[in-house]
Amino acid sequence: MTERDLERNLTSIHSIAVIVGTMIGAGIFVVTGEAAAIMGPAVPLGFLVGVPVVLATAVVYSVYMSGPLGDHPGGAYMHISRTWNSTLVGYVFIWLKTVAFIGAQAVFATGFGNAMGYWPVFDFLGATEWAIVFLTAFYLIHLVGVDVFGRTQAAMTGLLVAILLLLGLPGLLHVDPGNFSPLFPAEKFGSGFVAPFIAGTSAIFFSYIGFESLAQTAGETENPRETLPKVFTGSVLGVGAIYLLVSVVVIGVLPWQDVAASGTPLTDAAATYFPVGTAGIVAVGSILAYATTANSGYVAPSRILYSLGRDELIPDALTHVNDRFGTPDVGLTITWAISVALVATSTFSYALNVSLGALVLMYLAHSLSAVALPHVNPGLYERSNLQLSPAVLAAVGLFSAAAMAVFAWQTLSFGSIADALDLLAAGRVGDALLANNVLLLAAWLLVGLLLYAGYRARRADELPDRLPVGFLDEE
Repeated sequence: MTERDLERNLTSIHSIAVIVGTMIGAGIFVVTGEAAAIMGPAVPLGFLVGVPVVLATAVVYSVYMSGPLGDHPGGAYMHISRTWNSTLVGYVFIWLKTVAFIGAQAVFATGFGNAMGYWPVFDFLGATEWAIVFLTAFYLIHLVGVDVFGRTQAAMTGLLVAILLLLGLPGLLHVDPGNFSPLFPAEKFGSGFVAPFIAGTSAIFFSYIGFESLAQTAGETENPRETLPKVFTGSVLGVGAIYLLVSVVVIGVLPWQDVAASGTPLTDAAATYFPVGTAGIVAVGSILAYATTANSGYVAPSRILYSLGRDELIPDALTHVNDRFGTPDVGLTITWAISVALVATSTFSYALNVSLGALVLMYLAHSLSAVALPHVNPGLYERSNLQLSPAVLAAVGLFSAAAMAVFAWQTLSFGSIADALDLLAAGRVGDALLANNVLLLAAWLLVGLLLYAGYRARRADELPDRLPVGFLDEE
């Protein structure tokens, strides 16, 4: 059992920076163009639809975070496992999330390395080398103190938001309403409204992914039961407003066909009304977006390991907390080492390709657990400060779960399973896994279950099959 506690040095400002910096990732600089290629000028509607979905999911998290579990890291693992009194149920989903986050770290680092090529002065290192420097710098920031991480995240997130507002607000004066007419063009919606709108909204949802990482800071936040629920809901609304602003300006300034064809839609749009140094400003913004997302991305895997250690699902050595800095140094080192290896070997696709599916499935399971909470674990439910009535909680949770089920169906490539299985039968295992994310997800799940079963088998005489009944008394 982990004995050394994490240190509570994060304030509400740091918490806001964590969730906002995580959500406003590099995706916002390109996802508008990708969505325009799917749903034309209806992109702002897609961003708008995403807000209540993410807000409902955030409310579900807030219910859990306002109770006894809000004092501890672990996020969805703690919430799901305590609802069902089973470590296995929580472990399944958090294992897939950990794989997704470490893969995403490698991708953000690679994006940063490529972005550094904008400035010739930095060409003394290649993209891969810059990516490793990037990962190492944030690893060291996390290692020397969660307060250092918090201050760094707050500074970078503040500058990133300022850049987006600097580029976005003036653009409102240049929006051409004609660019939104027709809102649902025949070339995109001629064969039906539902399919392209769901596909576009699913692509846009990627921009909101990762907001739940805030729950992993619960063990290091001052007064988390009061702070984190407020930060969850307020930050989701704030980020939704920024996304709506950017999408309205980009589509309103440029014809949607130009946006769809552009790899840098924000740069192209801003250059029409903010010509001085636009590309450089956007380049700085994109680097900050990579940085804020990757910086907060170190939180989840290391705190998940810490939580699994508390439940004795992994060796204590993996959950070590540094005596001097109060940080989970071994967990951070593991995250850094795997991320660097994925970058150096260019194998991050094996983790990245499950990211969106893994996270959406986790949100789905988490929301359904909240719906069941008042009925299967009323003792935990009644100790939440944000205690919605069972009917209201069910409505919010089922709305979130239904949306996540739609996103999961849209994200997971069920149609290509047969082709992937043919590749697998031919002995081309790597190609098969990359050809179908359902198969890859299943492979990672199998690895996780084998690790879980193996460790429990080694300690069969010591570990119970279920969480002890009195666990919540320790909370």
